[in-house]
Amino acid sequence: MNTVFINEKLTSGVSLIAEQLPNFHSVTVGIWVGAGSVTESPEENGISHLIEHMLFKGTKKRTAKQIAVDVDNIGGQINAFTSKECTCYYIKVIDEKLDAGLEILTDLFCNATLDATELEKEKGVVLEEIAMSNDNPEDAAMDLISSAFFEGCSLSKTIIGPPENIKRFSRDDLVSYMQRYYTASNIVVAVAGNFDEQTLKDSLERHLVDVNKNTLELPAFSDCGGFSAQSGFQVNKREIEQVHLCMGMPCFNIRDKKRFALNILNNVVGGSMSSRLFQKIREEMGMAYSVFTYPALYRDTGMYGVYAGTMAGNAEKVTEMILNELTIVKKDGITQDEFLQSKEQLKGSMILSLESTSSKMSAIGKALLLTGSVYSDEEVLKMIEDVTYDEVMEVADYCIDLSHLTLTGVGSISDEASLKSIVKLSGAQI
Repeated sequence: MNTVFINEKLTSGVSLIAEQLPNFHSVTVGIWVGAGSVTESPEENGISHLIEHMLFKGTKKRTAKQIAVDVDNIGGQINAFTSKECTCYYIKVIDEKLDAGLEILTDLFCNATLDATELEKEKGVVLEEIAMSNDNPEDAAMDLISSAFFEGCSLSKTIIGPPENIKRFSRDDLVSYMQRYYTASNIVVAVAGNFDEQTLKDSLERHLVDVNKNTLELPAFSDCGGFSAQSGFQVNKREIEQVHLCMGMPCFNIRDKKRFALNILNNVVGGSMSSRLFQKIREEMGMAYSVFTYPALYRDTGMYGVYAGTMAGNAEKVTEMILNELTIVKKDGITQDEFLQSKEQLKGSMILSLESTSSKMSAIGKALLLTGSVYSDEEVLKMIEDVTYDEVMEVADYCIDLSHLTLTGVGSISDEASLKSIVKLSGAQI
């Protein structure tokens, strides 16, 4: 059966994207805002994430506890997350509780009090979250590769922000930021599950009324369209057992149709258990528990990344093996068998990942907000199927670019010069 999409503007000016899934008995609703670390000035870094926390701390009619109790009373699940380019607040309920769930979600989104006393308490929670993230070397490694690779671009900032910013933020700071970015033209409501179209629209028109109508003016610093990656090398020395290595190379933006060819390539190189890097470094050599590649694609630019966690004594060898495999793929390509297998794996993974209303909501909401286009499952599967071998090789040539490699490491790296020499011997420039 063909996908049924509802894609229109509500009276409030908010965009609605909804997918009817009549065989489900649940509905997930997400309110997406085009605000994240990229829309923050350095002095504001971390404020999007703090606001996400604060919207759950009470509204004009509900305390923080009452929000939780009301969600539990309808058997729902409510949560939120912040990324570099967006923030999402969502609720999942059984289909017959959709209106009740919408009322709770829109209440916290539109009517949060941002109480100053609660803000001071929640700052402590976020500071604990920052400390927890800093204590996690894999998190630190991911933050380091972003800051090093995207240096000079707004994508270099962390999502969670520095502690000194969190401590300084006032209620007025939060209100000012929301007035600028929590505007109707910068909001998408995404819905996936079993619902009646007219009932859904009526419910949204009734509950989503107190929306900011200010004109959105994105700051100049949030535009990474002119970003040009430079070679780089950074180390964060820590006395821990493992070295967490990350590599970044230039890539295209999230709207580029070549992303489907990239996903096929990624499965072969390091995006699956049968991938070359996983089989070589973990299965054959036993030198890593976790090793993978990943595309990090954004509105204006992107990065093709590699991660490996390995014992300090193996860091140079693992680096050498990764760079060697990347060089082979760029020079000789992948096999036809790898190409066909990866296609099937990608199609299967996509279908399995979307067998929930939460995953569906996330896919269509993010797509509309960040790309302006939403494709049905059938269209996506066809676009994957239509990718040619030559297109995958073109992407490999573009995204595996050792002349613009950024290498970072977190851990007990005793000899930086030796690690650099391994990279240079591969022909990479850092």
